[in-house]
Amino acid sequence: HLLTSAIVGFQEISNALYEDAGSLTVRESSDGPKFEVEIHGRRSRGISNMQIFCFDMMLMKQPRSPGSGPGFLIHDSHLFDGVDSRQTATALKVGAELAEAHKFQYIVTMNSDALPQQFPDGFDVDRYVNSVRFTDVSADGGLFGTRFG
Repeated sequence: HLLTSAIVGFQEISNALYEDAGSLTVRESSDGPKFEVEIHGRRSRGISNMQIFCFDMMLMKQPRSPGSGPGFLIHDSHLFDGVDSRQTATALKVGAELAEAHKFQYIVTMNSDALPQQFPDGFDVDRYVNSVRFTDVSADGGLFGTRFG
């Protein structure tokens, strides 16, 4: 039942991003289960990254007992490299909706210039954007007063 739920969950999430739903296949091997994820379309970094997004979100949708698991998911902006801005916008919307529905915190670190300009109707990204801004323009920029690099 859990495996069927995971496969259906992956398909639902990928279908929210693309016209053709992707697939999750789990095969038995001598080294343990092998997971194969596929989203239809030409092979690209963006498609591969969205496979990771769908897989991660599918895992977060799985039932957890109270106190088990971290209760949060963090994606760095690199996950959205090579992804069309419409898919990025939809992925952020899907992430916010799943986090609310399944009671986990979804955190995305992203430069403001990489944030899509348009989002699906009914989704207000500003509701989710942390007002704290980091900058390297001046000497006082950085994280917790520390400059890196």
